[in-house]
Amino acid sequence: MKLWNKIWTTINQSSSYDNESKRTAVLLRCVYLVMIVYHFIFFCLMGFRGLLREGGFHVSWLAVISAIATLILLRLSYRQKISTNLKLFLVADILWLGGFVFLFGWGCGAQQIMFVMVALVYFSFYDALPQKAVFTVALFLIRFIMFSYTQNHEPYAALPDTLALVLQVWSSLSFFTLMGIICGFYSSNIEMADKQLVQYNQRLQEEARTDPLTGLWNRRAMRDFLNLNVKNYPKMPFSVAMGDIDLFKRVNDTYGHDCGDAVLKWLTAHMVLMIEGNGQVCRFGGEEFLLYFPDKNGDEAAVLLNEFILMLARTPFEWHDNKILLSMTFGVEEYDFRSDLETLIKKADEKLYFGKQQGRNQVVF
Repeated sequence: MKLWNKIWTTINQSSSYDNESKRTAVLLRCVYLVMIVYHFIFFCLMGFRGLLREGGFHVSWLAVISAIATLILLRLSYRQKISTNLKLFLVADILWLGGFVFLFGWGCGAQQIMFVMVALVYFSFYDALPQKAVFTVALFLIRFIMFSYTQNHEPYAALPDTLALVLQVWSSLSFFTLMGIICGFYSSNIEMADKQLVQYNQRLQEEARTDPLTGLWNRRAMRDFLNLNVKNYPKMPFSVAMGDIDLFKRVNDTYGHDCGDAVLKWLTAHMVLMIEGNGQVCRFGGEEFLLYFPDKNGDEAAVLLNEFILMLARTPFEWHDNKILLSMTFGVEEYDFRSDLETLIKKADEKLYFGKQQGRNQVVF
């Protein structure tokens, strides 16, 4: 376990260049490690065959050369641009593939790794799609040339059927391992990007529905909520109330807008406590608030609001050693099962205005 942690710590390092994708660098290093193991096992299998038969052992050293070249690329990935490193890897891979197919024939199975090259190019390069398509066509032509060559020429070191089968299995296993690593890296990237996009959209929607100062719903969010409730529960009685802070301009003029903002937050906290379990409250605009009381008639809503007014009279707001007595005026309107939402809010606002004219600090129903 400690060895694995050391290996992963070594792999999971950023490139020395700025603005380079760390995930792509880590992916390439994982690919390089698999390829090094692939070449090493290939060498061991061919070497074992060479010990049993005359010849063949010396040509398997191509796998060692390829493993060393891949190891060098692995080292360079820490101090070289990712795009340059990947291009060198593709060139080196094409060269050793050509050498493997020439030496051992199509039966060695190494040509399957060409599909890994295509995946790396499409997922790791930021080139335009036509450039990637050109590379794909070029890779197909190279594969076709190698296949045609093996059909018309005997390999330099023919493989016994059993060994060819073992190498095919090993190449297939390595191929699927590499494709699994690549797909795993980029599918997690896509999932992470999708998750971040969903969270970002949710945050935007929440910001569009929330008053940034008080954290309450804004007018739009409350109207949507009320319309949905009327639609889903057409027979449920409810009441709405428009509330306004009395002489709020005087607070701003006397103590400053910072104090005004603090008053809005303070009153919001107390209104939320008052209406918790009894409805919803939103900041309708400026110092106005819209309250919703589900399953309550106007009298019941007015009782709660009068209790709130009494609480304000007993609880001054403190600001820099100043104790400020605040008051609010409310207009309450009960749903009559006929009027639309805009009409209800307008009637509540008219009662609020009437309460202001009659001396403020009261509930009008």
